[in-house]
Amino acid sequence: MTKLSRRNFLKTLGGVVVVGSLAACNGGGSGDGSDTTDTTGTTGAFATPEEAEAAKAEIRRAIGLLFDRTYICEQIAQADQIPASTFVCQGVGEPDGSDFMHNAGRGNGTGYYDAGQEALAANFEAAVDVLKKYYTYDEGSGMFTDFPTMTYLYNTSESHKAIGEYLQSALAGVGITMNMENQEWATFLNTRKDGNYSIARNGWIMDYTDPICMLDMWTSGSGNNDVQYGKGAHADLAMYNLDLTPWGYDTKVENGTWAETFDVLIDTINKCSDQPKRFEMMHLAEDILMDTGCLCPLYYYTNPYLLNKDVEGFYVTPLGFAHFEKTTVAGAGDSINVTYGSEPDTLDPALNSAVDGATTLVHTFAGLSKWDLQPDGTYAIAPECAQEMVEGVENEDGTVTYTYTLRDGLTWSDGQPLTAHDFEFAWKRAASDELGADYGEMYSVIVGYPNDLAVTATDDKTLEVTTTNLIAYWDELMAFPVFYPVREDVVSNESWATDPATYVCNGPYSISKWDHNSVITLTKRDDYWDAANISMSEINWYLSDDHNTNLANWENGDWHYIDEIPTNEMARVKEQYADQYVVAPYAGTYYVCWNVNTEILPA
Repeated sequence: MTKLSRRNFLKTLGGVVVVGSLAACNGGGSGDGSDTTDTTGTTGAFATPEEAEAAKAEIRRAIGLLFDRTYICEQIAQADQIPASTFVCQGVGEPDGSDFMHNAGRGNGTGYYDAGQEALAANFEAAVDVLKKYYTYDEGSGMFTDFPTMTYLYNTSESHKAIGEYLQSALAGVGITMNMENQEWATFLNTRKDGNYSIARNGWIMDYTDPICMLDMWTSGSGNNDVQYGKGAHADLAMYNLDLTPWGYDTKVENGTWAETFDVLIDTINKCSDQPKRFEMMHLAEDILMDTGCLCPLYYYTNPYLLNKDVEGFYVTPLGFAHFEKTTVAGAGDSINVTYGSEPDTLDPALNSAVDGATTLVHTFAGLSKWDLQPDGTYAIAPECAQEMVEGVENEDGTVTYTYTLRDGLTWSDGQPLTAHDFEFAWKRAASDELGADYGEMYSVIVGYPNDLAVTATDDKTLEVTTTNLIAYWDELMAFPVFYPVREDVVSNESWATDPATYVCNGPYSISKWDHNSVITLTKRDDYWDAANISMSEINWYLSDDHNTNLANWENGDWHYIDEIPTNEMARVKEQYADQYVVAPYAGTYYVCWNVNTEILPA
């Protein structure tokens, strides 16, 4: 099936790709150029809730066209970010070597809309024309007069605030009022996850280098589904179409729910081993997501940071994990001072869902595999607790079995031996409905997910796992924190991951001190299996989201690394510290998300 055939699912309106997966609807409004456009676009004006939701999807897509992404990148973010016109980020390869983003949307490298400044006027005009269908528009002032007031939720950060203020200003330019609300990181995550917001700042960094990790998060049961697709009132809307017959499947659904269409599509993708076919269906999944208008991409991430010139051996992967274990600091002994955000929501590897928490976890835990820096500067999967990465054996029913042998001498930080039984317990715990982990769905590729996982420790050193089919990115999953081992007797204490005295881990470092909301101190474990190659003895992880204070601490030499630079200082920093300012690749997208259940039609 060629991509041109997939494009038959699409139609183009005003230069913006609109996917034909939703029912069409029209609101009121004359759009005839009179002084005002009289609309009656309330939910009650539509025959069904499905028609009302289709209208809201069109409205959300239109709102996304009002933003100048180039301005956001160049004047606010200022770290070589690229305006985004797709949700799946740039740099993700297709089976033929092309870029997934280049083939998305219109298939010509411009994604679902033209995000360049040269298209601003046309985008603005197209957006206003759509909004006129649903809201009262005063031609004299160029303002909509009855768009409901919204509140933009963001986590405490000067850069996120600055972006929110720009979005607020852009909407105010057409008469739409959007208030601002900030919350501390942990509170913000939970508020967004619970759907207690209308519109919010969001960002997603890839967990592994396959597009599915930016798509399967939106299934109705996913813990990362902040948009609330398939939840609440949206769960009952029968309005989505799915036709997989062009790819050889019997699935064809008309006017189905999100669970009956998108969830089924993702499940089909996960069980497909034909890579060209699989990538075609992943494009269809992104089409459906973008059609809802709930995802409004602003830019593709980069990773700017300041690193003291005396530090050597540091690296950060494109997945966002900063590594300090092999660093040295000239003239500073065997300790390094860094900051990577505020107090983590959790340091339980099964429950963490944030990049800053994961960066701590790659120092305190170790999985079967890891991302390792190669001599040529690239990154590759290497064995960690496993003696080697193994090839799976395909079974008669199409499932694939992997058998891993653990290294000799693996121990926990309290001195007890680490066994394959610990991996078995940890994986079954992380996947279970009982735990309800945000990333638990990553185990869906294993037979028996979620509560009868096909993973078995056949002895203390041997772990056997059976996947539903051949998984192209399987080795990368083993390096992700949700696949790290934990010990049953340790996690039986619900507060185990908040106190150094009970925080038992298996990585190169243990937590020796934790002054909450201030600093976490990691101390090298001499009994770690690869301790000879761990050069840094102590990492002081300062917990702060005050970017100006962080910069001051870096400039006076107290801190060696900071990963956020105040937007108002960016130009000076880039000039004054050109030899210590770094912009690293970052596989992810910064975006705005809408709560799909939020009412945005006029009252």
